[in-house]
Amino acid sequence: MSDLPALRQKIDSLDHTLVNILNERARVSLDIGAAKRKDTKEEDLAAADVQVYRPGREKEIYKKLTSLNGGPLNDDSLHAIFREIMSASIALQKDVSIAYLGPPGTFSHQAAYKRLGDSVAYVPQIQIDDVFAAVEKGQTTYGIVPYENSTFGSVVETLDYFIHTGVRVRAETYLTVHQCLLSNSKLDKITKVYSHPQGLGQTQKWLSAHIPNAKRISVKSTAEAAQKASLETGAAAVCSEICADLYGLEVVQANIEDLAANTTRFLIIGAASDSPTSDDHTLITFTVDHRQPGALCDGLKVFKDFELNLFKIDSRPSGQRPWHYVFFVECSGHMENDKVKQALKELEKYCLDVIVLGSFPNQRPEKTEK
Repeated sequence: MSDLPALRQKIDSLDHTLVNILNERARVSLDIGAAKRKDTKEEDLAAADVQVYRPGREKEIYKKLTSLNGGPLNDDSLHAIFREIMSASIALQKDVSIAYLGPPGTFSHQAAYKRLGDSVAYVPQIQIDDVFAAVEKGQTTYGIVPYENSTFGSVVETLDYFIHTGVRVRAETYLTVHQCLLSNSKLDKITKVYSHPQGLGQTQKWLSAHIPNAKRISVKSTAEAAQKASLETGAAAVCSEICADLYGLEVVQANIEDLAANTTRFLIIGAASDSPTSDDHTLITFTVDHRQPGALCDGLKVFKDFELNLFKIDSRPSGQRPWHYVFFVECSGHMENDKVKQALKELEKYCLDVIVLGSFPNQRPEKTEK
């Protein structure tokens, strides 16, 4: 005789237990929120109440889950389940919203959802500047912006707005990006291709090899590209596969990115950075007096002297005068750590306009570390 009824009864019993445990966890989460508000000074209460998303704590939980997991669920599945549990807990403490480069279906949208789950509100923006503005004006709790791509490099729109913003980096997240060519026309009938500049840059070899005569047109996002392509005969979009269903397009060719490991790094921005963990990065900007020989070299040497590793260096025109630049440096450590504080103080001897854009837990995938 089959034991199927008994097994289903056991599943029902486990589900009952799970519901009770999940609600017990949710009540503890609410108690934690109340305790944090009680321990916060009155003048800091508003700012503290906003920061319910704790990327450092989230990283700690995922690490613990991995160590506890004995299967048969794999780590990714377990993390996905707990992502929704934590998302629901965040929403219980406060209505949380995140601005992203829209419309729906962009890689920014996917990265935000992968990180924050289903229980927060997602607010699409027309361009990257608008994401910063939504956070600055308090219209959303957080924002997510693309920062760099492993194939096509830094996202200059994000760098440029960081020069003028008052928001802080709170977390980083990575998304493996598979670009697709979507259209309602056959490949040999495509005469124009829409995409974000990053999308076109990440697929330029494929486009040159297969549709070299198609005009490439930059738009504000990959999902906007899909919208445009859906309205025009002979038009295509380089974007994610999910845009096919969202905007009524066919997948002409999948996975057209020039490098298989194509990955985009996003930064989550908010009113403040998270507390220190055992493994953080700090993003700093500064300028130098180019009339002083070796000024930039002297500034960078500070990080070596204080044993702070450098992970990324960028520069962008400052807008103050021609050939004057703002340098972006990402180093190890948290801005609240003594070593980083001392380094920043020393840096001010050689550099001007030193600004900390934020500190955040290092979450670079281990397989990409060199």
